[in-house]
Amino acid sequence: MLKKSQVYSCLLLAILCLCAGCGQPQPVQKSAIVMDTAVTLTASGDEAKAAIDESLVRLQNLDNMVNPQTPDSDVNKLARLAGTGKWVSLQPEVYKMLATAQDYARKTNGAFDVTAKPLVDLWGIGTDHAKVPSPVELAKAQKLVGWQKLELDADTHSARLLQEGMGVDLGGIAKGLAVDEVRRIYAKYGIQDGLINLGGSSLYALGHNKEGQVWRIGLRHPRKEDAQEKMALMPLENAALSTSGDYERFFEANGLRYHHIIDPRTGRPAQSGAVSVTIVAADTVPDGGLMTDLLTTAVFVMGPEQGARFIRSQQGIEGAIIDGRYHLWTTGDMAKHLEDVSQDFQFWQESGENS
Repeated sequence: MLKKSQVYSCLLLAILCLCAGCGQPQPVQKSAIVMDTAVTLTASGDEAKAAIDESLVRLQNLDNMVNPQTPDSDVNKLARLAGTGKWVSLQPEVYKMLATAQDYARKTNGAFDVTAKPLVDLWGIGTDHAKVPSPVELAKAQKLVGWQKLELDADTHSARLLQEGMGVDLGGIAKGLAVDEVRRIYAKYGIQDGLINLGGSSLYALGHNKEGQVWRIGLRHPRKEDAQEKMALMPLENAALSTSGDYERFFEANGLRYHHIIDPRTGRPAQSGAVSVTIVAADTVPDGGLMTDLLTTAVFVMGPEQGARFIRSQQGIEGAIIDGRYHLWTTGDMAKHLEDVSQDFQFWQESGENS
């Protein structure tokens, strides 16, 4: 669970840069704490308030399905019955997340694995009990992890975990699905201009801002303490964007930095060379919010070179990966889209030559 101070700091990741211009009606905007994050929904139009109100109810509904602190959530039911052989009937949204996660666990050779919950709990990064586990503790938790031990039944929308002590962590995919759900509600109410912002790390930009300009999202500099320090600006119009970085939740011990993005294959915070990953999905990509959320984690674990190649295999997806040397790896037209790129960074190609 994130502390409120951490949640509010995450909100600063999305910096909306508005240009002076025409005096259109003010958009409706509401904020709330849902899914352990600071949510801000913005919409313009006659039905903007109704769209936002329904969206906030929907987000709370989704939270109840996936929150490990909710006793009767689907994830808790799965954990309680792990190893018993019993199937758990799931909400359609939870089944969709698990089915997608399993698909990408196969495609990424386990770089993305929702069964990593025992490891996430053991490290406790982002909580008051964060620690570096002992080798014995790591080995014990590692035995409870493995996407092959999660079975799904498509006919009944059910799932089961094969080993007692297992659990699923949907933190790397749930906010993305939530973005898509709000986007559908916006469409239902005819909202053409707005911003769906879940903590700054998962968002969707529709149309234009109140000045009639495309939304411009500030991508945080991964090594500046001030969350408002930007690596670059990303113009965004009718597209989803997600960002993951080692600066979001971490602790330091014995001079080493331990971040929250766990490599399920090693049981430790990923040491792939990546420090930040941003993924953008065009509006033609089905479930674009879900996909960008999932891919930021998977690509971070895979690392810059392998991750960039993987992004190129995904239609309608572009990405930017920052490594520890401040090299900026981009795919598709991402390099052309980025604006006001900090001089700290240089564009990099797989050949190892700067561009």
